Formats: sequence, structure tokens, C-alpha cells
Amino acid sequence: MQKSILKLLFFLAINITYCQSILSESDKNEIISVLKQQEKFWNKGDIDGFMQGYIKSDFLVFNGSSGPFYGWDSVKDRYIKTYPSKEKMGTLNFKIHNISLITSSVAQLIGQFFLSYPKSEVSGYFTLVLIKSKGEWLILSDHTTRSE
Repeated sequence: MQKSILKLLFFLAINITYCQSILSESDKNEIISVLKQQEKFWNKGDIDGFMQGYIKSDFLVFNGSSGPFYGWDSVKDRYIKTYPSKEKMGTLNFKIHNISLITSSVAQLIGQFFLSYPKSEVSGYFTLVLIKSKGEWLILSDHTTRSE
């Protein structure tokens, strides 16, 4: 009898955990909206607007081919240094492959980026960790790599 109760409790605990980790349509749309806004601002040459998708915190990290950059100001400075003009920024498009909820306020997004220029295109992949802070989804961690 005691083993049956333990099995039942274990089963319930797994189901409760699983149910809490299902991404609602609302959260999915809000997360996608963050990336759509970033595309919009990037394509206008507006890094300040683009940075609104990131949490303004010292805990923010961007990790790319040059290694990690910690903190909102450092990440912004990296973007400004790497893309000093609208022409250098190109036209950005994201393709989202997967969004999964880790907890009710933490999500992971896997996607692909495409930067188009008049005579070339750069693309690559990214993994984002987003947190829901004060009712809004923001990027806490961004790991981006270019394709060769």
C-alpha cells in the first residue's frame, strides 16, 4: 500500500511539474513579439530600441565568437562597436525554431538570424534564455554564432 501511494505521489509530482512547464499561447506570442520588435528597431538602425529586448541588468550576458560580454551596458557597447552604422547593420530577419518553457518565468528560444547586405548575407544560430520580469519577457542570455 505504501509503495502505491509513493508511486501515485511521484506520478502527480511529475504531472504537476510538466503542466507548469507548458508554454501558453500568450507567452509564446509575447516572446515572439520581443524578437519582432528587435527586428524592427535593427532594420531602422536603432540599437537603443533593439536593446529594449534585453533585461537592463548586470546579469545579462551576450556570448559570441569574441567571448562573453556581461551587463546591459557592455552588450550595448559591443553592438555599437560591431555595427557603427545602419549600413553595417544590414537587414535583420529571425527564424524561430523552438521555444520551450523551463519554468513559469524562464524560457529558452532556439533560432536563426539572417543579416542581408546589398552584396552578401550573413547568417547563424542563437540560443536565448528569456525571463519574465514585471510581466514582460526579456532576454537574459544570448549565445549567437555565425555560420561559415
